[in-house]
Amino acid sequence: MHASRVSFKLSGGGRQGCFARAFSAHWRKGERMGAIINPRGTSGSGKTELVRRILADYGWRRDHDVATDGIEPIYRPGKAYPFACRLQHPSGRRPLVVLGHYQVTSGGCDTIRTQDGGLLEAVRLAGEFASRGHDVVMEGLRLSSEVALSARLAAAHGLHILHLSTPVERCAWNLVSRRRAGKNRLQAFERNTAEEHRRVEEACQALRQHATVESLDFDGALAWARELLGLEEVRAAPWRSAAPRMCRRGPRGRRVSPARAAAPGARRHHSHWRRPSCSATGRHARR
Repeated sequence: MHASRVSFKLSGGGRQGCFARAFSAHWRKGERMGAIINPRGTSGSGKTELVRRILADYGWRRDHDVATDGIEPIYRPGKAYPFACRLQHPSGRRPLVVLGHYQVTSGGCDTIRTQDGGLLEAVRLAGEFASRGHDVVMEGLRLSSEVALSARLAAAHGLHILHLSTPVERCAWNLVSRRRAGKNRLQAFERNTAEEHRRVEEACQALRQHATVESLDFDGALAWARELLGLEEVRAAPWRSAAPRMCRRGPRGRRVSPARAAAPGARRHHSHWRRPSCSATGRHARR
C-alpha cells in the first residue's frame, strides 16, 4: 500500500472527519508516524490523572524512576528527573513516549522548565518522536492555552486534542482538595478557574482548523485516547472489574455490603472498611 494512493475527503464533520484527518496526517512521505495526543483543560480538570491512567495501561507506576522491562525513563545529564519516558505497548504495537515526568502533582510538560527549552522544546520533542514511529502524549497547564506552537505541530505531524469538559465548579473543588485549602477559598478558586477555562476554550476553538479537537468528559477522553493508542482491547475489559468492592465487617466478623450497611434501620458499627479477597471481588474475571 502506497501513501500516494490514499485520499480522504476532509470537509466532513463528526468522528468520521476526525478519523480521516488523523489518518492522512500520519502518512507522510510513505512513512507511518505515531499519533500525538494532547489532553487539555483547566487546573483540576483531570489532565494529569488521565495521563496516569494511560501510563498504568502500559505498566507504569509512580515510583518508576529507573529502567524496567518495557519502561525506559529518558534522562539528560545532570538532571534528577527524566524529561520523557518511553513505554512498550502491551500488544507490541508502537511504543509510547510521554513528555515530562509524573512524580509530582502537576507533571507533564510543566516539568520541562523554561531554561531547558519549555514548550518550544516539548513541541520539538513531540514531533521528533512521532517522526520516529512513537505515539506521543503531552499535556500541561501552560500547553492547554497555547496556540501557535500547537498549530505548527499539527500541520507537520497531526495532533489530537482532548479537551476535558469538566465543569468549572468541579475543577475548583478539586483544587481546594488538592491544596488542602479552606472552603472560604472556593470562590477565589472558581473565579481563577473560570478565567483559565475561557483561555483554554479559546485556544481549542482556534486550533479546530489545524488539529482534531474533541470536547469530552473524563471517561470519554480516556476511552478515545485508548482507542487512538490501540489499548481498547488490552485494558478496557479488565479495568471495569479491577476496582474492588469495599465491605464492612459486622459484629460477628461477617462481611456486610455497602448497600446493606446503608439501608434504613441498619445497625452502624465502628469497624473499618476492609478490602475483600480477590475471590470475593472477582478481580480476575473478564466481566
